[in-house]
This record gives sequence, structure tokens and C-alpha cells, in this order.
Amino acid sequence: MEYVKVRYPMKRDVYIDGQQSGSTNEVLIVEVGHHSFTLGTPADYTPRQIDMLVSGTTAEFPAMVVFTPVHG
Repeated sequence: MEYVKVRYPMKRDVYIDGQQSGSTNEVLIVEVGHHSFTLGTPADYTPRQIDMLVSGTTAEFPAMVVFTPVHG
């Protein structure tokens, strides 16, 4: 098991590999491997998608996935 934390200033649903998998700013559990992360709609954040290899994490030191709001 691996751990990720998707950071965003507001609470949003987190989609991992297209499946709703939890919320932002919480530690989430995933299988080791490559995963795609998004925050769904509205797509008012950047980047639109983050693809990364998740490996070697712990609950105390999860992989960080960071999205930034886009205002406009």
C-alpha cells in the first residue's frame, strides 16, 4: 500500500485513475504504481491532471500531489 495527499486550498473530490477516491487534504491509500489524479469538475484548477509513480511512501510521509486554483 502507498499513500498520497492531494493538496488544494478548498475541499474537493479527488479522482484517481478516473474513480472518486476521497477528498483533498486527506491521506489516501493507493496501490504502488503509476496513477492519474484530477479534481473533476469544474476544472478551475491547474494542472488539469497529474500523472505520477507512487512508490516508497508511508502514512507519515505520503506522496504530495498539488493543484492550484485558476481564477478567471
